[in-house]
Amino acid sequence: MQRMQQLDMIRGLAVLALLLMNIFAFAFPPDYAHSLQWTEIAPSSTDTLLYNIQTLFIKGRFVSLFSILFGVGLYLIAEKYGEAYLKRRLNWLLFFGLVHGWLIWFGDILLWYALTGLFVLYQGYFHLAIAALWRKVILFFAISMIFPTIVSLTYLFVDGATAVELANAETVTKQIELWTGPFWPQVQENLALSLIMFGAFITFMLWYSTALMLLGIALYKTDWFAIGFSTKHTAGLFATALMLSGSVVWLDNHSGYILGLAGILPWAYVAEVMMALSFASLLIKFRHSPWLQQWLAPCGRLALTLYLSQTLVMVLLFRVVKTEWFATLDRLQLLSIAIIMIGAQLLFSQLYTRYFQQGPMEWLWRRLSKRPEPDQAKGLHTNQ
Repeated sequence: MQRMQQLDMIRGLAVLALLLMNIFAFAFPPDYAHSLQWTEIAPSSTDTLLYNIQTLFIKGRFVSLFSILFGVGLYLIAEKYGEAYLKRRLNWLLFFGLVHGWLIWFGDILLWYALTGLFVLYQGYFHLAIAALWRKVILFFAISMIFPTIVSLTYLFVDGATAVELANAETVTKQIELWTGPFWPQVQENLALSLIMFGAFITFMLWYSTALMLLGIALYKTDWFAIGFSTKHTAGLFATALMLSGSVVWLDNHSGYILGLAGILPWAYVAEVMMALSFASLLIKFRHSPWLQQWLAPCGRLALTLYLSQTLVMVLLFRVVKTEWFATLDRLQLLSIAIIMIGAQLLFSQLYTRYFQQGPMEWLWRRLSKRPEPDQAKGLHTNQ
């Protein structure tokens, strides 16, 4: 099975651009990671502008791309090496996620991807025909929108309902001391946050991620990753997503940014998926570009290594090396740090892949999972 360069390019874009949102979760306390205003100090006009730009073009777009590509990856592994090997891969990913999320950073996605992947595997969705896959995509996306709809209605009809409770000076000081202090209290807090995340996983993330992963499989089975959408449809998707996100920005502004509407309103998630697909389609159109192949594709092949190294570098930066930066830098400063890190990872991936075919974490993951030789593997076609 020949590796599709465009899949690596899309994955490379996704893993790099994730940092444009995750940087705030590295640099702020968890409860306020993605809030424009979280203290009694009003945000600057620059912070507000950058927050709105993120809502329009960044938030959720690249994690959606990552989820779609993860589904494709699951299907390709099962097709080439069999479901037994895929199960081992997901079990090890679950372990990586537990270590990453509990010991290093509360914002881990590996654990939740592994659990969703196991759900997709055990339900036998890889074997579904294309039409059945599309029905499942619609079903799971509809289920995932139940919780955001309920929360949105609560904010509409319940007086005083708010997603952001402004932190006073004492709360800010305690949070800074916690996340820049001794290691063990941070681990305990990460464990507590994981329990809260599990509730979010059951009510929302499982169904949403499953819908996106199955969407990726459905698109792959229809050869979409070879051709993408037409230019007209790509532009239409982007414009519609921008219009939907624009309404979120307007409502956010109207409510004083205290409701966190970009992470709640159902149509905000529709916009995220639509714009993610428009980005992917655009990359597919330019898949023969030597520049994109040279710079983005290597990042896609090292996606796990880059994702985990982002955590390691950012946690060390904000909690160990430059503790005075934690919860004090503005959005422009944080985005500048993220862009510098992205540039460093682009350069690292370019140099590393000149000498090695896979990243160190990709190599470890494959070795621990005991990948069978191609002549020993039993893929989906032989299992059906």
